[in-house]
Amino acid sequence: MKMNERKNKQNRLKVLRTHDPKSLFTYDNFTPEEILDRLGRPRYLLSSSSKVEKSQTRRVLSRILYLTSGLYCPNASPGCLSTCLGFTSGRMGSDQATSARDRRSALYAADNDAFMALLRQDLHQLCYDAETQGMLPVVRLNGTGDLAWEKRHPNVFREFPNVQFYDYTKHPGRMKKFLSGRLDGEPWPGNYDLTFSAHELNIHWITPLLELSGNVAVVFWPELPKTWLGYRVIDGDKDDLRYLDPSPAIVGLRAKGVAREDLSGFVVRTDWPTAGLMLNRTNAA
Repeated sequence: MKMNERKNKQNRLKVLRTHDPKSLFTYDNFTPEEILDRLGRPRYLLSSSSKVEKSQTRRVLSRILYLTSGLYCPNASPGCLSTCLGFTSGRMGSDQATSARDRRSALYAADNDAFMALLRQDLHQLCYDAETQGMLPVVRLNGTGDLAWEKRHPNVFREFPNVQFYDYTKHPGRMKKFLSGRLDGEPWPGNYDLTFSAHELNIHWITPLLELSGNVAVVFWPELPKTWLGYRVIDGDKDDLRYLDPSPAIVGLRAKGVAREDLSGFVVRTDWPTAGLMLNRTNAA
């Protein structure tokens, strides 16, 4: 077996589930290879969003990697899967955007070496564009996923030391390692920042991670409170530059689209006397 094929098999990650009704991954009879044959390979991986574009006012050139929501989110809950902005928000729900996410996700699963080569190409281009514009290159790798890049692809952080990487994660183990600054006996990548993303099934981790000086993102509706669980709430909708947030803090995100109707506990309802199901469950955990 050739070396690349061996590496590809080692890097293959189990494809999970998606709630995106337009995604070809919704149908079990399509393999990643068949999806690539049907849709074609992506020409680039990194893109932008309206929220990411807000960062340009802070002299930051930011890009984000969007994959098919849910496929690489092992710690996702029913609440976050059903309300994921990766397919329910604005242009993210278009056929074109869905097809682009499916192509990227299929390439990651079917030909990881080609995926990483394309990612490096995009990162080099971003660094060039940022330098010519006098801006800082910033990348969110898990736009709609929760891949452990620090384990699966640690070389990326070393190869691009001038890029600030950041992500949200629903994996408490990843978050604890980030806060400890250690990764399996080695230093955590200094240019990779994490914010814990709370949902109705991982709420018992909110307070312990805050006590470790971590930041926790919580979705609220209809208002952002000034404090929650005794911690200040900062407005996470102003921009997406989570690595600049003071800590410890709750990063408040306003529910958008179908998430405003969520009753699973994923969204904290500040218009309820109990401040939402999640608060009750947090206190009971």
